[in-house]
Amino acid sequence: MTLLIRGTKIAKYEISDGVNQKLLLNRHETGDSRLEIKKISLNAKANFELRLEQNSLNWLHALTSGLAVDTHKFDTQSLIVLNGGTKIIIENMGDTEAELLFCAVPKVSRYLSQSESIPFDNHLVNWSVEPVLVSEFDSRKRIYLASPHLWQGVSCVKGEMIIYPQGGAAPPHHHEGAEHFQYIMEGSGTVTFNETEHVVEKGDILYFFENELHSFINKEPEEFVFAEFFVPGSYNTIWQKDTNICTWLPTGKDINGKKASRHIEKHVHGEGKNI
Repeated sequence: MTLLIRGTKIAKYEISDGVNQKLLLNRHETGDSRLEIKKISLNAKANFELRLEQNSLNWLHALTSGLAVDTHKFDTQSLIVLNGGTKIIIENMGDTEAELLFCAVPKVSRYLSQSESIPFDNHLVNWSVEPVLVSEFDSRKRIYLASPHLWQGVSCVKGEMIIYPQGGAAPPHHHEGAEHFQYIMEGSGTVTFNETEHVVEKGDILYFFENELHSFINKEPEEFVFAEFFVPGSYNTIWQKDTNICTWLPTGKDINGKKASRHIEKHVHGEGKNI
């Protein structure tokens, strides 16, 4: 059954001096204990050591500015992907509280092919230079966050950011072969699952198991933005009959309006090549 996690309802607890954590998604709530999500907040000038469990794949998504990982600045338009069995120092270099999302896939080897390995200890993904794609049927926008191209060949996680202006909508669909989640980055939107509408807001998480029918629409004037990730990265998307299949067109621009670092051809969700 779909999980709807209200971020404001989750209690935080201290994990280090000036550092607090919320366990937003417990791995045991997901199929095969495949994913865990935490939100970490650091007071001004606070830092702590994060040890990553063996045989895991992890990524950090900055929610505010002012953060650094192993003294390297880490902004809100990038991700840091981390192999398990290592440790890092996360620091808030700013004068106000900073927040980041920490996502972990434990026992990641079960999602890797025999010839596949994770070729890095840590890898920075600057998605701000990636091409913005626009929906063929409305004005939604998409930017890829996780793909073999972006994650140095690692294909066991796929992900993107979707931006919904007012009226933007994704028709009813479900996925086969993977489970996935959405973290609401900005605004609020309406999601339908189990034949019931639910309003989700910034800081909430949706977790969909395989074959769970769902759809989205933004009824508000402010943009509705979420990041979504699939585990594993190989899956099929099945659209409800007589709906517009999500097809994405290149704009040639990045999120800052500059020329994108590469070109991605027109494609249907889940079927693009060289992404």
